[in-house]
Amino acid sequence: MSYKKEIQSKLKNNLDGIGNSFTITLEKGYAVIEGHKGIVQFDKEQIIVKLKKGSVIFKGGDLSIASSQSKELVIKGFIADVALEGVYRQ
Repeated sequence: MSYKKEIQSKLKNNLDGIGNSFTITLEKGYAVIEGHKGIVQFDKEQIIVKLKKGSVIFKGGDLSIASSQSKELVIKGFIADVALEGVYRQ
């Protein structure tokens, strides 16, 4: 399984029905988070982004914020792992 497909399968847990409107798009070298609520923590190895309910954690190397807008955040760098924390189905 490719890296991209592996990460997408981790995130594909029927997130549409959980009442937490966000979208994460992963491509080689960057990620786009739509519907975020701000940055909780940021350094070159880890970025934590707040969602309406919970957060998403990006781990990797040489991570940076390429663009930050009220509804969209772009993270650049080597993304090795993406994890959802506090995101539950209702």
